[in-house]
Amino acid sequence: MEHIRQFDWCYSQPDVYFLKESDLDNSVTEKILRNKFHNPMVSSESEDEQQNINWAEVFSKKEDFSRNNRVFVPCMPKFMQYPKLSALTSYQHFQCIKVLCSENPHILPEEFMQRPTKNDYKVFEELKPIYEKEQKEFIEWAKTQWTTIHCIRALRPKPPIEFVYDARFKMRENEMQSYPKMFDMAAQIPLETRNNNFDLVLSSDLKSVDIKLLPQIECRNITKKLTIMKQCAMPEPCNKHPCRFILPNEKAVSILPLIEIQRELAQFTLDNDAQYIASENSLKCLMELDRCWDITVSVVPVIGPDGESTNVVVLGDEFCINRESPVMRTYKAFKHLLEHTLVPPSERSKLQYKDLNDNVNEELHKNVLAEDTVLSSDDEDADNLCIVEDSEMAEDMEATKDEKKEGNKEKTNNVANKSNEDDQIGFYSCTCKDTMFERPPPRSFQRWQVRNKTTGEHFNIVVHSPHKVRDKRGEVLLEPIPEYQIELGASAQSKEKIQSLALSLMLRKNATLINVRVDGATGEVATFENMNSEEFKAKHGDLTNEISNTLHTAFNQLQGLLPGNYILRHEPNHGHNAILYVSKPSVKSSLVLEFDSTQLAEVDEAKNLKTPPVIIPVLLPYHKLKRMLPCAFTPHERQLARSPRRAPRRQRTPPRALQLESEAESGGAQGKWPKRKKKKKKN
Repeated sequence: MEHIRQFDWCYSQPDVYFLKESDLDNSVTEKILRNKFHNPMVSSESEDEQQNINWAEVFSKKEDFSRNNRVFVPCMPKFMQYPKLSALTSYQHFQCIKVLCSENPHILPEEFMQRPTKNDYKVFEELKPIYEKEQKEFIEWAKTQWTTIHCIRALRPKPPIEFVYDARFKMRENEMQSYPKMFDMAAQIPLETRNNNFDLVLSSDLKSVDIKLLPQIECRNITKKLTIMKQCAMPEPCNKHPCRFILPNEKAVSILPLIEIQRELAQFTLDNDAQYIASENSLKCLMELDRCWDITVSVVPVIGPDGESTNVVVLGDEFCINRESPVMRTYKAFKHLLEHTLVPPSERSKLQYKDLNDNVNEELHKNVLAEDTVLSSDDEDADNLCIVEDSEMAEDMEATKDEKKEGNKEKTNNVANKSNEDDQIGFYSCTCKDTMFERPPPRSFQRWQVRNKTTGEHFNIVVHSPHKVRDKRGEVLLEPIPEYQIELGASAQSKEKIQSLALSLMLRKNATLINVRVDGATGEVATFENMNSEEFKAKHGDLTNEISNTLHTAFNQLQGLLPGNYILRHEPNHGHNAILYVSKPSVKSSLVLEFDSTQLAEVDEAKNLKTPPVIIPVLLPYHKLKRMLPCAFTPHERQLARSPRRAPRRQRTPPRALQLESEAESGGAQGKWPKRKKKKKKN
């Protein structure tokens, strides 16, 4: 038996996979209960301490997790009540919405939607006539809702909108201080020519802008509420820089008034072989004939290199004398608020528009000035060298030097005192220094040629455009679309607005247009619609002929004007015409520039809001979530507007006299009035 004991026949390896207490601590169920993660490599807690699980915290975290996993839908409307049922069933809505979602993948990408099948496309084409008919009925019903419910949203802008608009108004009023104030009506000029073909061609880039130095915006998918109606910084009027403008031949903000800036621009225009110079804003106004606007027109005589005087026409930015309509105030405020909201904090420093090249040039300029001063001082010392042979002459020279130094000190002290007095007074003091509004956005200068193909007549024009923001691909144009009936559908852009956007895209290379639909009442962003110039042309067509037609007609009417200052005014009731006013001091002026932001342009603001916005069938995020077609009635009966139930009539007891009469007719007691029972007096 000894040899058997030497070999352990029953030898077995120890069970290393036996379940231990540490394994239970690191188990999945324990992690779920604790809702924590413990690294198994780290030593566990001591065995003596008992683990207290806060179940309330565990369940609250589970609720937060389920809440965060819900898809956020921007501008989600509340429960809507529709007047009638849709002509399409709920499944037909679902089939058609799959087709629309495939055409608009940027709308609510977090919400999954099946790909449309061939049958879905077929059904969509078959149901198009029925759907288009229902769209017309829905749009007519939306107009009735505008006059009864939604009009009040546009009539009362929120305080942040009014704050931004008032700041812009004060800036423009400060710019117009040097412009004449009295004007008389001169002529009515047309802005359209019929039966002619026109063209707009780029001749040369006179001054370009480095797009990479612009601040980059972020237009991500909207996963949480994004509102632009926030308090933001606004520029203040500056006495030293009345016009926030940088001339093309300079790098610093000009301190000249508006009239002098127009003279410098006229000289720059003639030097580049052109007869007109206009800002992008003025040209966009000429396109938008569906609203009121005023722009400055100056005819400046400029002497050319041959010694002859040539008149150059300068078109300035838009301005307004009184407070505009609520819709226009909201639109102009939204343009500024959009840029402020979409620029991330990391890019805010670039809003000062101080590029590196300007800083390097400033440093080089300072170094050159320092070298010049050193050289000049050396030369002066060399010129003033003299050999003094007598000690009395040396003392006289030192005395004269001391007198000169004292005189220079007195002069510098007087200059410093004068500058301090000026700073205290505030005249010519700079309020924009060391702020984010110290420099305006950079401007590019381009020379264009507007041609009439029928007659061969052409005009050379210099256009200067501001460049504000960009994205990863290039420059971006932000265009807000205020929505006042977002629960019914998206509002359409007017034909005139589309022409002005097409002009802005033509003036820029590789630019992208982003239409941002914003709830006009709350400022919440609904969608971002990106389009480059090619996609814009595919959607709206080539608008070059319409744009060049308006520009050529306007320049043709302005070419014979005498030197002076003018104002070009347009109102919607003028049609395709504008009124030209000339500066002429007189007792009875037809137009006086008295700026007042408290006085309304029209006393009855609701007059302009009688016409409701046009609703178009554009896919919005809540359409995708609800599986409902835009501009269509609901297919669900529970969403119909129910007529209010009438309360059941309560049976009132008839008067006692009528009861007695009925009893008498039925053969009962005689109809006598009941006697009142007198109360017995208590003794």
